[in-house]
Amino acid sequence: MEWILIEPEGQLNSLQRAQIISRELYNIMRPVFLQREDEADSNMFAVEIHPDDATRAALRIKRDEVITAHPSCNLERLVSMFPELTPDERYTLSSTIHQLDAILFEHIVPASVTIRDFTYMFDNGWFPPDDE
Repeated sequence: MEWILIEPEGQLNSLQRAQIISRELYNIMRPVFLQREDEADSNMFAVEIHPDDATRAALRIKRDEVITAHPSCNLERLVSMFPELTPDERYTLSSTIHQLDAILFEHIVPASVTIRDFTYMFDNGWFPPDDE
């Protein structure tokens, strides 16, 4: 398992932003207008909160997770969660998802994102001692 640390951005704190990103990744597969009532809280990846600092959140990801893109998915909100993307990167992300039926998660991760491994997360206090 790997993680992406989510930083606060604009009016959103780290937890809010992580939840939106995970939800919007799910919405690529199942746009909101197709979702059943029980999917209202469905997300692509789990959001974890740092045990010593509730203002810090991370997405627990799988790089090889296959995202099947629905032809009617809307990427505006997902892309807006990454304001550091250049216009070219935004276009590439959007066109890649819309051109392919399925894509590996690692192929849509913005270049500005650093993926962290277990050792990094453990060394930086993301797991309480009894989780060793």
